[in-house]
Amino acid sequence: MDKKILVIGAAGFVGAPVTKQLLADGFSVRALVRNADKARQLLGDKVEIVTGSFEDKATLEKALADVSGVNISVPWQSEAQVARDVTEILARQGRKNVRVSYISGTTANPENRGYAMIDEKLKAEEVLKKSGVEYTILRPSWFMDALALFVNDGRATVFGKQTQSYYFLSLADFARAVSKRTRPKPLRTRLSFSTVPKSMLLMTDALQQYCDARHSGVKAASMPIWFGKMLAMMMKSPAMKDFVQMMAYFEKSPKVSQPNGAESILGTSSMTMSDWLKN
Repeated sequence: MDKKILVIGAAGFVGAPVTKQLLADGFSVRALVRNADKARQLLGDKVEIVTGSFEDKATLEKALADVSGVNISVPWQSEAQVARDVTEILARQGRKNVRVSYISGTTANPENRGYAMIDEKLKAEEVLKKSGVEYTILRPSWFMDALALFVNDGRATVFGKQTQSYYFLSLADFARAVSKRTRPKPLRTRLSFSTVPKSMLLMTDALQQYCDARHSGVKAASMPIWFGKMLAMMMKSPAMKDFVQMMAYFEKSPKVSQPNGAESILGTSSMTMSDWLKN
């Protein structure tokens, strides 16, 4: 396969498994990363590395040279700007057939505006839809792999009264979906990709299953949002503050995207929570 795909943020939580899957499926991959040594250790020797900031347009233009597809896997704070810069460069170069795949989120709906992360994702989606460039927007739900982030110092904690169930999806299945969507003929489309219904769980139940399999004896606990905010303030941790704010958003049970037939294109997620926990 002679297609070369640029993964922006290839060393990240989502970008790394996507990069590895693209390589496994026979694509050539160019990785735009900040730390070349870290990326090489994580991704191996088959990846072409471009070192620099995705916030720098000159670096982006260099990274976009001769690619046939782009995957945006950057922190949400930069998603709209990166989408804008990438599509403007491609449009200016007359390369509108280079498909851009973007990872949005299952609750990125206009009804949920008012939370910064969702506002940014909606901006990024709008940029792609108005760009004239070929694009695919993927809207995954919670990743099973993210459950590890809820466990710290022998404690498993969910903040807020999380009463809404979500489809839990493995990063491996999602990476396969991204890679599969890279193959077909270009199509401007917005795809919502979710896992099979039997993996629909409350956050606390999903976390307890994870703990039972990986942290024997640890019980998942639910703490109020105010307590999380106090902890973040005491710890002087911006990351903790952002995490608690995110959980406060999900406590409101935001409207979730419904599957829109994407499974007929991407295939149904094959890995259940129990399957994933056995790996």
